[in-house]
Amino acid sequence: MFISFFFGSLCLIGQHRYALLKGAAMPSIIYLILESVDYALSIAGPSFRDVKTLLYVPFLLAEIAIVAVVSISAIRIVLLDERPRFFRFSKRELKYILYYIGFLLAWIIPGLLIGVSTSLVFHSLWLAPIPLAFFLVAIFFTLRLSLVLVGVAIDRKISLRDSYAMTLGPQWALFISLAMFGVLFVAFYFFWGLAIGMLESEYFNSISFFLLWPLGDIFTYVLISVVLASLYSAAYQSGEGEAHELL
Repeated sequence: MFISFFFGSLCLIGQHRYALLKGAAMPSIIYLILESVDYALSIAGPSFRDVKTLLYVPFLLAEIAIVAVVSISAIRIVLLDERPRFFRFSKRELKYILYYIGFLLAWIIPGLLIGVSTSLVFHSLWLAPIPLAFFLVAIFFTLRLSLVLVGVAIDRKISLRDSYAMTLGPQWALFISLAMFGVLFVAFYFFWGLAIGMLESEYFNSISFFLLWPLGDIFTYVLISVVLASLYSAAYQSGEGEAHELL
């Protein structure tokens, strides 16, 4: 099942690449503009510091809206074979945003525990597993409940309890798959940053900041959405199979 999540998700991205590109095109452009404006305000000087502070919440909400649009588009393309639009924002996207914010708020307590326990690492490296354990537990339960977002994307009512039950079988395969993707992303960003540092080129540094990192974020949203769509398919098929066995 790990193979189906890891390589299957990549195959789905390749299979639907044109539709996924079309669905993410306009949100990506908006995201690039937001990042550019944010950077411009950062280097504009102290006089624009208050402006950036005032725009923090609107920018954050705009980024969450972009996540919702990209994620819903990717999930519907994979699961419903829907033809994408360049940009669409409806009640579905608004509902997705509310659930997404709910997940972010739920991370406040784990985030505080991770932050507090991380300070212990400065006293002893032997305590490093403590913040890692908090992080892994939080990620694990987040993934188990994540089918709620898929349900919103495809207009199917899936409760938190339903999501937790549906992900019982493939939970470890999903966890390992996302961990592998995470390692690959971290390795890529690390070596790219190392190469930029060695080149000491403002040109490549600007490309990284204004193009590579934002587009990398968009690709991450698409990838996670495709993985969740694969999880939904596996969980749904498993549930159908159990239903047939009961009959």
